[in-house]
Amino acid sequence: MKILFTDLDGTLLNDEKQIPEENSIAVKRTLQNGNAVVLCTGRSYFSAKKFVDRLGLNREGCYAILYNGGMIYDCCSGEILYQNTMPLSYVKYIFDQAARFDLYCQTYEGDYVVTPEDRPEAAQYHWSSQMEVRVDPDLLEHLKEEPVKVLTSCLDDRKKHEAYRDAMLPWAKGKVSIFFSSEYYLEHVMEGVSKGAAIRWLCRYLHVPIEQTIGAGDAENDLSMLDAAGFAVCMKNGTPEAKKHADYITRRDNNQGGVAEIIEKFM
Repeated sequence: MKILFTDLDGTLLNDEKQIPEENSIAVKRTLQNGNAVVLCTGRSYFSAKKFVDRLGLNREGCYAILYNGGMIYDCCSGEILYQNTMPLSYVKYIFDQAARFDLYCQTYEGDYVVTPEDRPEAAQYHWSSQMEVRVDPDLLEHLKEEPVKVLTSCLDDRKKHEAYRDAMLPWAKGKVSIFFSSEYYLEHVMEGVSKGAAIRWLCRYLHVPIEQTIGAGDAENDLSMLDAAGFAVCMKNGTPEAKKHADYITRRDNNQGGVAEIIEKFM
């Protein structure tokens, strides 16, 4: 058995956030052949679930790595096998610093995105994830449970977003990992949380040698996955940095069924 760990946005999904038919057919075929496919995403399970259902991954032996490795979920039983949450004091500090840079900031509570401000970035995230966004100006006072991650977004000024990240790094060292998952999204998870660490954890849990795994991604938050997997594949549309970490670069991009190419060629 081989396991394909695949990113969603920019990899398995096209630019319209849909699964190309070629990918859907290829995934179902490789499952029938006894292989496994694990979604490995920065999204929550609520946001990833429709893709789990469409691909038939809601069966025994199917898993999802969520929040960039902050949670590992059994798609059949609904059991959370692993999660690493962030102290509320960290969450509040990130929100405060994001406000200083005039950046949109959100976190997650159950099946909802929660944020203190209704900004264009909230609408954009809703379109991308199909998650309901709840606006609460007093959010930081009302948060009761530690979330798995915090996300900042900036649609029109990447340099400002990078300046925020650079300013945060001294505080974050040894506590929080901060990295871009797209042109607009900056992820904040606990130190040590990554897609790569989650892949290694799940392989130990399943007693599957890492050599029998393939990692497929396109962006900065996929680098640890590409480094951890037995064989690393970057999408044709991937970033230059992601391509440097790959053993193979697809000839088809995410709109043309690049994941199907991976399955046909290597599984």
